[in-house]
Amino acid sequence: MKKILILEDNKNTLRHLAAIVREADAKCEVIALDNIRDAYKCALERKIDLFIIDIILDTRRPGDSSGLRFVDSIRKINNYAFTPVLFVTSLEDSKLYAYEKLHCYNFVEKPFDTDKVRQMVAHCLKFPGFQEEDKTLYFRKDGIVLAVDRSDIVYAESVNHIMYIHTRRSDTLEIPYLTLKRLLDEADSPDIIQCSRSAIINKRFVHNVDMTNRIIQLRDNYGRVEIGLMYKKLLKEIFK
Repeated sequence: MKKILILEDNKNTLRHLAAIVREADAKCEVIALDNIRDAYKCALERKIDLFIIDIILDTRRPGDSSGLRFVDSIRKINNYAFTPVLFVTSLEDSKLYAYEKLHCYNFVEKPFDTDKVRQMVAHCLKFPGFQEEDKTLYFRKDGIVLAVDRSDIVYAESVNHIMYIHTRRSDTLEIPYLTLKRLLDEADSPDIIQCSRSAIINKRFVHNVDMTNRIIQLRDNYGRVEIGLMYKKLLKEIFK
């Protein structure tokens, strides 16, 4: 699922843009934010496929161009070096800088031409994006950012609102209030699959699947994971 981050301080404009984006691709996930702090945190914790950024995020400040500075900081993150960016603006003189220095794809000019915006979004979503072989996932716990490589995840289980991520390095990350859905979205890999209401596994670490007893035996003594009754049919198709 493609993820689109919209950063716009005007809430009415934010809702309008979000609606247009959903018309362009109903399957995409739209993350609509109105401040840089949340947007930057989101970019670090999620894998964004398209940024739609208002250049002026603080109308109280004369000459404000904080949207440009946000994208400048995003471009310094390897994963986002070439991620498509659409700037929302009514400023003609900002274009040269944005194109040459920040590799902006295009501009969404106010007032919006809905059809044009929809076409630009649809085109940007066709970009293959940055696909890394060993994607790193980031999670926040007690004000600290914890990182784990996707390829290191053996399995994960949710117990009492705590996600236990077991890795091939024989350590376990404990992330409070991390849901399986979010972990699956973050991993964004066909190898990471859900096997019960409370657990996911990495197919690359599966040694044997016992459908009769609903048990997945993991290789290299990593243990075993139960198969939920509702997931038996799905896993049978995956491991046939």
